[in-house]
Amino acid sequence: MGEWGKWWSSRGADQNVKCTFCGRNVPKHKAVHVRTGGRLSRDVYAVAEVVSMAGSKGYACISCAKHRHLVKDGIHTTEKDKRMKKRVKEKREMEKVMEKVSKLEKADKAKRAHEKPATAEKKPEKKEAKKE
Repeated sequence: MGEWGKWWSSRGADQNVKCTFCGRNVPKHKAVHVRTGGRLSRDVYAVAEVVSMAGSKGYACISCAKHRHLVKDGIHTTEKDKRMKKRVKEKREMEKVMEKVSKLEKADKAKRAHEKPATAEKKPEKKEAKKE
């Protein structure tokens, strides 16, 4: 399937279904599967011991599915989303690496801070040894 609602092979006669949102007749292979109902507020779950909710399966035409953001708008947006997710992932990995590098640099600075007084004491001794 290329874009939403466009099949590239012939499918023959297919049954029509009604869009749950606008009532349009749409071939079943072009419709988007939608689950409706079945959501209640958290307060109801806290009060009731047993909550029975019957969620129904329905179909949405392409225009309603796009309008309600159930599907994205074609192939290009999905490719763009993949690229954006990859960039975000690479950025997170780079931030982790930079954190480790900064920790190592801080550790090196701390070691140098402890070593500097010791090296400062040794240098005058070397100069005195050269004068004798």
